[in-house]
Amino acid sequence: MTPRLLRTALLALVALALAFAAPTAASAANDLEVGIADENVLTGRTPGGIDATVAKWKASGVDDVRIFAQWDKFAPDAAKTKAPAGFDPKNPASYDLTVLDQKIDAVVKHGLNVTLVVTGPGPVWGSLEAARRNGAWRPDPAQFADFSTAIASHVGARVDRYIVWNEPNVKTWLQPQYVCTGKKIGAASCESTAPHLYRDLARAGYAAIHAADKTARVAVGGTSSFGDRFAIRVNATTQPLNFLRTMSCVTSKYKRIRTGACKDFKPVQSEALAYHPHSTTLTPGQADKYSGNARMADLPRLIKVIDRLTSSKRMKVAGASKLPLWLDEYGYQTNPPDKEQKFSPSQAATYLQWGWSLAARNPRVETLTQYEWFDEPLGEGDKAFNRWQSGLYTFDGKAKPLAAVFSNPIFGWRTGKAAYVWGQVRPGDTATSVRLQRASGSSFRDYKTVKTDVNGVFQLKVPQSSKARYRYVYVDPVTQSEVTSAATSLRKTK
Repeated sequence: MTPRLLRTALLALVALALAFAAPTAASAANDLEVGIADENVLTGRTPGGIDATVAKWKASGVDDVRIFAQWDKFAPDAAKTKAPAGFDPKNPASYDLTVLDQKIDAVVKHGLNVTLVVTGPGPVWGSLEAARRNGAWRPDPAQFADFSTAIASHVGARVDRYIVWNEPNVKTWLQPQYVCTGKKIGAASCESTAPHLYRDLARAGYAAIHAADKTARVAVGGTSSFGDRFAIRVNATTQPLNFLRTMSCVTSKYKRIRTGACKDFKPVQSEALAYHPHSTTLTPGQADKYSGNARMADLPRLIKVIDRLTSSKRMKVAGASKLPLWLDEYGYQTNPPDKEQKFSPSQAATYLQWGWSLAARNPRVETLTQYEWFDEPLGEGDKAFNRWQSGLYTFDGKAKPLAAVFSNPIFGWRTGKAAYVWGQVRPGDTATSVRLQRASGSSFRDYKTVKTDVNGVFQLKVPQSSKARYRYVYVDPVTQSEVTSAATSLRKTK
């Protein structure tokens, strides 16, 4: 385990005491890591080159890079119903891991951590119903455990953290989401099944990874932030909080279920819960109106659910008293370039800084990962792209407003009782002196000099004013040049 990750784990308990404190001087709630997820960079599909871009990640304050180890991408004869003769599923040499090694090495070379998502879909022969020729359909937990063993034993010297599966509440990654019976498919005839499938996969993957990599920290979950309110089809998206409760074999009222798929229930164990708190068409301050969903504004709702499940032993926490959160995917798609999106690039930049401040002030959040660095191309051309437009840069390398604030985010807010300014100097490897400046009109003047914590974070109580704007000035720890952040007003929040 890297020193930073060990420090994160040890500080998690200490940070709980600061959960709802509102500091009046420079301070941080926790040891928040900055992450990035952009597989296209690591496969050389974006401008600037792999090495130069990863170096820029490092200089911009990124601590951790999320990478996928997708089962069907590495398994031999993935489209066939039977594994090849003589295949040894636990042996890394049975898989072509060349591309995975290249990605990990490109990241580790620059001193960045790797969070590896060991996930399906699997090869067709890895399904319990291979005749369907659908690797996402009922993956075999035993065979997934073998794949997890091979991966962890191969990368363990370079990887500290793993996540078991990606978005298991979404049909792209796991099927079926529901079993629908009766002549007419509808809400009354569809029963959630993906959480039970995932429970077996998560337990198998967790055990296999730990057996192969003794010092690993392994997260489960990785769900999307929202789902369908009513299940009227086999592959409706499952709302994430409902998914976690069903996985834990409890009702919405937390009454234990002991029948059906829960008859021989055994809880999922993990060192953390991975989660994708995308807000999409909502601001980071807007809660989702449906209680089964949880966006960035709903982190307290999510924490309440997982604490209820862990306190009743329906989920098990390893290495801590409370389950930490790895927010391993977060971003806002923008218009332009995608005309179907709600928010402009400048709005996205503001909202992401708001979201980062919320995560940094929540002591349960260990990592917040920006998704992605570059936009992906529009259109139907290359199916290797997911068509996301949430980058700091356009697909052809032009900077969006987010690029200008990523290394020095700032956000200010006011309630009925007080007002605060939060900011972070990245990379946050040491305490940094910053000059907070204030403007009521057109000119900024020095307001107060503060020292960040060792992660570059500061939070300062300021006078309440709807007209005041703030920014900060600091000496960049890498270039030693003076840098001025963007400006923020004090947004009215609850």
